[in-house]
Amino acid sequence: MYTDPCTIAMQSDMNQLKELIQEDLATFMDEMAPPLEICVDWVCDRFALDCDDALVDFVADCYFENQM
Repeated sequence: MYTDPCTIAMQSDMNQLKELIQEDLATFMDEMAPPLEICVDWVCDRFALDCDDALVDFVADCYFENQM
């Protein structure tokens, strides 16, 4: 299966962004202990992202992983 270089680059960029969000969110949560809603807002503001269901799900997963 062939994947064009632009698609590979975008996938790589998305993986890097997800890793960065996870790291920054963990630090934010450790310092502030905010509720999930504040974490979603913070991620949207910090990374200039539009809030959609996929982003909320991703932040929720990070949030509950950090709670353990």
